[in-house]
Amino acid sequence: MKAPQLTIPTTRHRATLLAAALACVWMAARAEPELATDPDTPAATPPPAISQSPPSPAPPPSPAPPAPPAPPAPEHEITPAETEAARALAGPDAGAEAPPEAGAAAAPASRSDAYAEFRRLFDARRYAEAIVPAQQVVVLTEQDAAGDGELEVALMNLAATQSLAADYTAAESSYLRVIELIEAEGTRASPRLARANAGLAVAYNGAGRHELAVARFESALALSRRNEGLFNDAQLPLLDKFTDSLTSMHRLQEAHDAQRYGLRIVERQYGRNSPQIVPRLETIARWYTRVGAYDAARLSLRRAITIVERDLGANSVELIGPLTALAENYRRPLLDPGDRAQGYDTDPNPANRFNTIPGASDGNTWRLPTALAAEGERALERAAAIAESQPQPSPARIADVRTQLGDWYQTRLQHEKALPHYQAAWAAARQVKSGETTLAEALFARPVLLHYIRPTEWDRFERRPAAEVSPHTVEVDVTVTAEGRVRGAEIVSNDGSERMAEAAIEAAETARYRPRLIEGKPSDTTAVRFAQVYFEPIPAAAPEAPAETGQAAGS
Repeated sequence: MKAPQLTIPTTRHRATLLAAALACVWMAARAEPELATDPDTPAATPPPAISQSPPSPAPPPSPAPPAPPAPPAPEHEITPAETEAARALAGPDAGAEAPPEAGAAAAPASRSDAYAEFRRLFDARRYAEAIVPAQQVVVLTEQDAAGDGELEVALMNLAATQSLAADYTAAESSYLRVIELIEAEGTRASPRLARANAGLAVAYNGAGRHELAVARFESALALSRRNEGLFNDAQLPLLDKFTDSLTSMHRLQEAHDAQRYGLRIVERQYGRNSPQIVPRLETIARWYTRVGAYDAARLSLRRAITIVERDLGANSVELIGPLTALAENYRRPLLDPGDRAQGYDTDPNPANRFNTIPGASDGNTWRLPTALAAEGERALERAAAIAESQPQPSPARIADVRTQLGDWYQTRLQHEKALPHYQAAWAAARQVKSGETTLAEALFARPVLLHYIRPTEWDRFERRPAAEVSPHTVEVDVTVTAEGRVRGAEIVSNDGSERMAEAAIEAAETARYRPRLIEGKPSDTTAVRFAQVYFEPIPAAAPEAPAETGQAAGS
C-alpha cells in the first residue's frame, strides 16, 4: 500500500550516483602516475648518443596503485508505503512472535555488515529477527558520528521494522526520536517529517490508540499536501488508515469526507470513467458496507463493474475485487442479527445518512434474505470463474477467491459446501511462497474467526469520555472443530464483571471459524483463544464527609 512517501531519492537517481562514483574510481585507476621530479635534475635531458650495440631492455613499468574500494551503497530508508506493502504481504499474523533480545546476535564487523543482515531478514519478512540488526545499525551510526540525516534513516528503518513486528510501543519511541531530530534542525516542512508522522500514526492505529492516530494522520496529511499538492496520490493509503481510525472513534462524517476526498483525487488524475479509479471505488464501497450503508456501497460497486466491463471486458481480472466486495456487501446484512430481526420488511438501516446521497438508494437492501444470498453467491462464483479462466491463472488469486467462497458458505453453516472450496484454495496456495513458508500456511495453519454475535451491551458505554469508562477483556479458550464450530468454551481470564464473562461465553459459542487444514483435510484445534472487549463506567468517587467544626450536640 503506498503511504505518504513524499520526496526521496529514486532508484534511478541512486543508481546514477553510484555509477558516477564508480566511474571516478575507474578513471583514477586508469590515470598514469605522475613522474617524481628532483629540484637538482634538469627539466629536460638531451637524447642519448646513438650506439651500435643493442639497446638494453627497458625496465618493467611500475604497477599502478590498487584502486580504492567502491563506496558502499547508501542505506535505503524504508518508507510508510513500503511498510504497508510489506504488512499486506505478511498477512494478519505478522509480528506474532516475540522479538529476540538485542544482545542475542553477534556484533557485526561494520555498519554495512549490520545493514546487510538487516535487509536480508527484512526482505525475508522475518521482522522480529530484523529488529536486532536494525538496532545495531542505529548504534553504529551514532558511534560513527554520522550526520543527522543518516541517523534519521537508521531510526526510520528500525521504527518500520518494529511496527511490522507489532511492537508498537518501541515503534512509537523510534518515530518520536526521528521527529525530535528533524524539528531540532528547524526543517518542519521536511518530507521525512511527513513520513515519520505517517509511520507514527500507523503505529498508533495498529495499537488501537485511535485518538493519537488521528492527530498524527492530520499532521502527515497537511505536510503531504503542502509539499506535494492538495491532490497528490501519495496520500491515498494514508487516507485509508485515517478513515479506519475515524470510524473506530465513530466520527463517521469525517471518515466519509476522507473517503470522498480520496475518490476525488483519482477522478481528477484519471477521469471519472477510467478503469484506474476502480480500486478507489472498491475501497469506498467496502467502507460503506462496514458502516451499514449498503445501498451506497452497491451503487459504487456497480459503477466500478460497469467501467471494467466496458473498457476491459467481461472476463477481466479487474472485476474480481468489485465482485468479492459485492458479495461481502450481501453477506453482512445476512449475518447482522438486528437486520434479521426486522425481517427485511423495512430498510435495515433507515437512519444511515450515507444512503441518502443522490442516487445511492436502489432498494436492494430491502430484498429478502434468499435474494441477497443468491446474488452474493453468484458474485463470488463469477469471480472464481474469472480467476481460473485466465490464460495464465494466478494461484494466489485462485486461492483468495476460493477461500472467500468457502468463508461465504461457512458463515452460513454450510460446511459441506464450504469444504471443496477450502481444499481448492489450499491446493492453489501451496504453490505460492510467502516468506519461508507458503500461502497455504497463512490461510489454513490455524482456525480463522469469521463471525460471531457480540454481547448486546458490550459497547453500551464505549462512547463516553475515556476518563469515565474502563475497558475490560474476557478471554475464553475454545476447541474449534473440523466443521468450524465451537465446543468446550472456558474462561481463562476476566478483569471485569461476572455478568459480562457469562455473555462472552455465549458470544464465543456463536462463533464460526474457517477450520485448520492439515494436508488439505480439516482438523479439530484445541486451545484457541477467543477475546471479548467491553466497557463499564468508572464508579464516581464518594464525596468526602465535611470536616467537623465544633463539638457534637449535647457535649
